[in-house]
Amino acid sequence: MRSFLFVPGDSERKLAKGPSSGPDALILDLEDSVAANRKTVARDMVRDYLKTSTRPVKLYVRVNALDTGLTLGDLAVVMQGRPDGIVFPKCVGQKDLDLLATYLDALEAREGIEPQPTCLRNQ
Repeated sequence: MRSFLFVPGDSERKLAKGPSSGPDALILDLEDSVAANRKTVARDMVRDYLKTSTRPVKLYVRVNALDTGLTLGDLAVVMQGRPDGIVFPKCVGQKDLDLLATYLDALEAREGIEPQPTCLRNQ
């Protein structure tokens, strides 16, 4: 893949328009492009988008960083939509990756997803 387009997870218009811009993948953003008071709304919108998309391109989700306390909540909601991958911001080492992998293992099991198909990209 050569091109990624970040799309704010709380913008219905931008989510709808994203694939027509020609990227190889969309990164549905729950982090920097979403205001603090819209984080929960964005989670639900991204989950719904993932569930209803015809997947013309790969769909990744950028979750909030671990130090925000929002990461597990983000994953618990968006994994219901079976994203192609997770973009993990502000990772500070192997311990963070191991924790995220544990979260993904548990949530993939909950959703009936084969173990470890969700791609993880460190940002």
